[in-house]
Amino acid sequence: MKYLVTGKQAVMIDRYTIEEMGVPQLVLMERAALAVAEEVSDCIQDKKHDRILVVAESGNNGGDGVAAARILCQRGYRAEVWALGGIRRPSDAYIKQTELAKRAGVPFITPPEAGEDNAEDAVSGYRVIVDAIFGVGLTREVGGVQKDAVDRINRARASAESGMTVIAVDIPSGITSENGEILGTAVKADRTVTFGFEKVGMRLAKEACGTVLVREIGFYLPEWFGTGAFGDVQSTEDGTEKETCFISYEKEDVPALLPKRSADGNKGSYGRVLVAAGSEDIYGAAYLAAEAAYRTGCGLVKVVTHENNRAMLQQARPEALMLTYGSACSREEKGQDRTAGPEEIISVFEEEFRKSVRWASVIILGPGLGQTDTSRFLLETVLKEAVCPVIADADAINLLSEQTGLLEETAGQRPLILTPHMLEMTRLTEQTQHPERQALEKLKKERIGITEETAKRYRACLVLKDACTVVTGGGPDGAGESMVYLNGSGCDAMAKGGSGDVLTGMIAGLIAQGLPAPKAARTGVYLHGLTGETAAKKKGRYGVIGRDLIESISDVMSIDQIG
Repeated sequence: MKYLVTGKQAVMIDRYTIEEMGVPQLVLMERAALAVAEEVSDCIQDKKHDRILVVAESGNNGGDGVAAARILCQRGYRAEVWALGGIRRPSDAYIKQTELAKRAGVPFITPPEAGEDNAEDAVSGYRVIVDAIFGVGLTREVGGVQKDAVDRINRARASAESGMTVIAVDIPSGITSENGEILGTAVKADRTVTFGFEKVGMRLAKEACGTVLVREIGFYLPEWFGTGAFGDVQSTEDGTEKETCFISYEKEDVPALLPKRSADGNKGSYGRVLVAAGSEDIYGAAYLAAEAAYRTGCGLVKVVTHENNRAMLQQARPEALMLTYGSACSREEKGQDRTAGPEEIISVFEEEFRKSVRWASVIILGPGLGQTDTSRFLLETVLKEAVCPVIADADAINLLSEQTGLLEETAGQRPLILTPHMLEMTRLTEQTQHPERQALEKLKKERIGITEETAKRYRACLVLKDACTVVTGGGPDGAGESMVYLNGSGCDAMAKGGSGDVLTGMIAGLIAQGLPAPKAARTGVYLHGLTGETAAKKKGRYGVIGRDLIESISDVMSIDQIG
């Protein structure tokens, strides 16, 4: 497990290292500059001819960039600095680094201003551009000379035919470190060299950051780092304080995350998953969720779906038990008279479904379920009567967005995991308050706060699915603090219908084997991302489908293959 930090937390660690531990700021800056210079060197093919441009503003981030230019020049590279000078009061560290660089003979250039002849070509012709304009402390919209510089960097990168590389120092300029919001405009980097810890905003703005490289530069961590005392302290409405701690998983964590298997175990030892999914015209979602639960290690799966899906599911997944509703209910299985009226048939199904709810170790509700009267019956029965963990996905979330009172009424009755994608989340939280596009924009800017608040309101673990999936809430599994998991696994190959059904099944399979709901949600999200990476290596980024993710589950859960 690794920690991610916000800009505020990064500043706190930096200040502790300098003020409490006595490490001079220029020492940290020199180490940061060395890390940047090493990365730049890796991109250079001909050190005598390939040109490097450091675009620097006069804060501490700019000081890192200027120092990197000096180191590169001392090593024989052709590095130049474009000093923007758009900050009224340059930092002391920047001033010192500028003095050192000029003394060492680093060229400082002044490109033509926008609108002048050759202005558009001013930052072209470089092999590497280093973005050292703004660091993690940026909170305002980028404008003026800084906006002009950012726009020129992006245009040069887009039009370059010779393989220009843009490297950002600590974080791409224009990205807020708190939530990944683009503040007007932002540098689009190929690589980002960040120091000590990956920043929260970078995880939520993957495309702008490119490949993220975390480099150690000698930060000292307070003794309370990694405990409940580490986090952003925020006042809540009731006057108490909460602390948000951000974590992520890595491959070496997988063996410790997986549920334990016993040599004496049997199918009853590894849990029973009830999958209420699929509808009259949809069977694939039920299949994918059931298959993923089995592949993740659960012992038994029962699928509750429309009668139309029986033959296909029995052929595709013969291991699963079945309970169906519709024109031909399960009455025939019980040897009862098929001439019974519709009301009697429905009554038998309802009775059997309630028995199944009591039978289950964990319940999946929603994939491909539709929004019918039967769907509503299944939803209400599960939320009101289940005592085992419940995972509400897809249509279950859409139904709940119409009756959030049911969520509030049953909150805390059993562990609950909600797994909306971004649009479903706006339906769940906004209802009719804002137009869809406006609601999505608000969610993108405030996703962490909205996710935490929604999880708290419904006493649920909330899995907000996106390129960076956010997991939070669900009980005391976070050592007392408000824990937010930001996922780092996965790839664009997973952006296909059915991917979410596989995730739901994987989380259910982990819960069935005994993992607490919050840990199962985080672990399932991480493993699910690894299945996408594994499948993409085999099928390519365009050709991966849900079944490929399922085929990769056994690979990513094989401890001896992790690495």
